[in-house]
Amino acid sequence: MLCGIRTTALVAACLVCLGIPTLAEAQTAQSGPDWQIREGRNELALYERFAMTVRHSGKIRRVLYDDEVITVNTIEGDPQAFQIYAAKACVTTITVIDEFDKSYELEVLVRGDVRHLESFIRRLYPDDSIGVEEISDSSVRLQGWVTRPEHVSEIQAIAEQFYPDVLNHMQAGGVQQIMLKCTVLEVQRSKLRRLGMNFTMVRPDGYLGSTPGPIVPLTGVSAAGGGFTLGQNALRDSTVTWGLTRPTSNFQGFVQAMIEEGIFKTHATPMIVTHNGRPANFLSGGELPIPVAGGLGTTGVQYREFGIQLNTVPYVLGNGRIRLEVETRVSDQDLSNIVTINGTTTTAFRTNSANTQVEMNFGEALVIAGLVSRRSFGNGQKLPFFGELPWIGAAFSRKQFTESETELIIMVTPELVAPMSTGEMPAVLPGSSSDTPVDRELFFHGLMEVPSFGDACDCPAHRPGAARCSDPNCPRCREGSACANAARNRPSGEAAEATARRESGVERGEELIQPQRRSGTKAIPASSARPSSRKPSAPQNGVGGSTDADRESGAGLISPTMR
Repeated sequence: MLCGIRTTALVAACLVCLGIPTLAEAQTAQSGPDWQIREGRNELALYERFAMTVRHSGKIRRVLYDDEVITVNTIEGDPQAFQIYAAKACVTTITVIDEFDKSYELEVLVRGDVRHLESFIRRLYPDDSIGVEEISDSSVRLQGWVTRPEHVSEIQAIAEQFYPDVLNHMQAGGVQQIMLKCTVLEVQRSKLRRLGMNFTMVRPDGYLGSTPGPIVPLTGVSAAGGGFTLGQNALRDSTVTWGLTRPTSNFQGFVQAMIEEGIFKTHATPMIVTHNGRPANFLSGGELPIPVAGGLGTTGVQYREFGIQLNTVPYVLGNGRIRLEVETRVSDQDLSNIVTINGTTTTAFRTNSANTQVEMNFGEALVIAGLVSRRSFGNGQKLPFFGELPWIGAAFSRKQFTESETELIIMVTPELVAPMSTGEMPAVLPGSSSDTPVDRELFFHGLMEVPSFGDACDCPAHRPGAARCSDPNCPRCREGSACANAARNRPSGEAAEATARRESGVERGEELIQPQRRSGTKAIPASSARPSSRKPSAPQNGVGGSTDADRESGAGLISPTMR
């Protein structure tokens, strides 16, 4: 406040010494540069409580203005200039009439005094280019570019200390599109060891059985008149069954000895591209209907998503760093855990998920979650005393031991991306290098997919119902234009249908693959001999069209028995 009073007194003293009257008591700033009136549209902008000198090429006779917005003062000894002082923020028009009664209009924009806020922003963020403009006494507009995205919220918070309403039009420079790659790797291993023995001895006067477990229920075996009967259900759980029979006795043994090993692997890498600060969602899977209880004893259906899910919100921090809010989930049906409710069967879900926030550099990989789990479970059944005997106790006991381990990691890799031009597109896209097999390839060779050699030919000579061109090197056919030779020899009716079948069916494929079979190849898919839009190479060794190397280049799609 003291500094402002001294400045005002100094300016007033200088004006008095020079013989120029003061503009207004409220003026607190020095006059700005002169403004020259020109032909056409004139626009002038100055801050509130600022003054500026306006000049004209001729003598000024009259000035019309709005005294509520600006104040106009003449300059003594200079009839070609006057001085304006901005009283309040607004827009007004000044009309200047010269000595020749010619009028000029000058549009004046008086902006609010935001120098205090501008000074704060300029000192705290010297590398940012931010413009401040007052919209009204209670609102301000911020526009420009910041070097780091987090500066946007910080500058807005500072501006809110001066104005309650802040219009944020600031932008962050650089690439703002991020591709997030999330990799989920899981391995589950399990091992089950089981050993047990049941036996029964049947005689006409009695029987003896040992069934710890049991492996075989007693209802599965029976004796009738000294004979022995073994039911079908007695063999369902036993691994080895053996017995000794005599005319008056039977001995039957059931052994359950098994080692079960299992492995389960999951490798999922969902990728998604989003903009800075915008949430993105990715789901590859589906929705499973689950029965739920409804009103009045009815049963409704609720759908639950399963599969590979990725939800993320990236924030670019600048200097190559990024803040990620990421949630990933990999879920699948657990068919080993089935529940039946009111006659409706549904399965449980096996789920791996992580939800966190991290900061890292672009191009780096960070493991955001992991798991190493090992579990062991064992149980046993045995007869007292007999089951505890060494070696012999195996016949009176049943033991089972299960081991399982799980390893899981979830890692993320963010990268800055930008669109590529059409010339940078890969030549081969997923599924474009293979074709649908014909009947002979599907049913006799067992091929579900065959190599694709070029695009389908649209030459009129190769269309269904067209005649074969007599010239194999006809340039018009190769260029896809109408062939005069084929047009003159075009058949009609039944001949056209036979030609179409020969051109598009198996006959054409058989004819085209004959040279390849003579050269030593066992079999070539007929679909690979379809006409190609590419120009055929020069004939070599009596074989025209594509060479053996061209056909073998797609052998990766042929089954091993065909190679």
